[in-house]
Amino acid sequence: MTATDGITAERPPQEHPVNWVETGFDATECFVFLEKVASGWKESDRLDVVMLRALCNLSAAQPDKAKVGFASWDVVDAVGTVRGRPWSSPDDKSQMSSDVLKQWGSLNKTWASKLEGITQRLAEASMSHFPCLAKTEGGGTGRPSLYRIDWRQTHPSPSPSHLDPASTGAEIVTAARGDARYICEDIEDAGPLARIFTRGYHLRSWRRWLYIVVIVAPLLFCAFLALLMFLGWTMSATVDTKAALTLLMSMAIMVPAFWLTLGPLLLVAERRIVLAPWWMQSTDDDRLLELRCPPRHPAKCIKAVRYTGTCPICGGKMSAKSGQIQFWGRIVGRCEESPVEHVFSFDHVTRSGQLLRA
Repeated sequence: MTATDGITAERPPQEHPVNWVETGFDATECFVFLEKVASGWKESDRLDVVMLRALCNLSAAQPDKAKVGFASWDVVDAVGTVRGRPWSSPDDKSQMSSDVLKQWGSLNKTWASKLEGITQRLAEASMSHFPCLAKTEGGGTGRPSLYRIDWRQTHPSPSPSHLDPASTGAEIVTAARGDARYICEDIEDAGPLARIFTRGYHLRSWRRWLYIVVIVAPLLFCAFLALLMFLGWTMSATVDTKAALTLLMSMAIMVPAFWLTLGPLLLVAERRIVLAPWWMQSTDDDRLLELRCPPRHPAKCIKAVRYTGTCPICGGKMSAKSGQIQFWGRIVGRCEESPVEHVFSFDHVTRSGQLLRA
């Protein structure tokens, strides 16, 4: 068996896949749980995620076949059931194989970005097995490729933040009843500049110095303008009112613009997690910048992330975002169903929060 990036396992058609059923492990409950997790993602209606949900439904309904895998046409039919409308070409097996293969590639990328959140959800549910996307390649006419989800007792990615619950802070404290729990999610739909941080900006060698220059240069420029204005007032016998007002207005525009654009990059070193600047944000304004350091994480880097959860009061979707005026300077968890009343504190280390409203 060979693994691709620890995420997708591909085996030649003549090799028998790992039989997790014979080991006494019943994956039916896990498939149902994984489908529930995927259906709560913001991308739950996107085609590659729909295919994951369809594969979970197929596997839960047909556990004996799940250990071998499902052909493209089975997946296409299940996707149509989840979407509520047909997908691909039901009469053209070649087209179905092509469509499923294309979405399988997209799903692998999505899977990599969601793996940390999936792992945390499984650990919190006291499930000891971890899922791994797997595919058995077909071998000519009549031997289609088979798609499945394998379950293993060891995590497919050896990252310390995944393997050791204490390293993520997930089990440092026991959440009381009614407390919020947060799941860390990677950001996929980021723009060109934001993508630098969604992959994790590692603070080492030239990257560290570039980061410092990007922050310090505008600060020095603003300080230089302030010095010019001060010298102009103190050394000149007569003050040019028009020039002074122009300089003041320039400063009044440039300083806030600098802070809104680069301020979070400066604050993240002190606070460890801050709201991402406007040029990284989505329409939901729920993107954060987190400074990750050893030993909790493999390397020191600044990563753009999103923290989501389920509201313990009403079961609605919840995300960590600005505390606004009510909770100035704080990041809080807000429920989408009741964003004013269902508000929770946010701790990115323990990934938990308590109700802030009486």
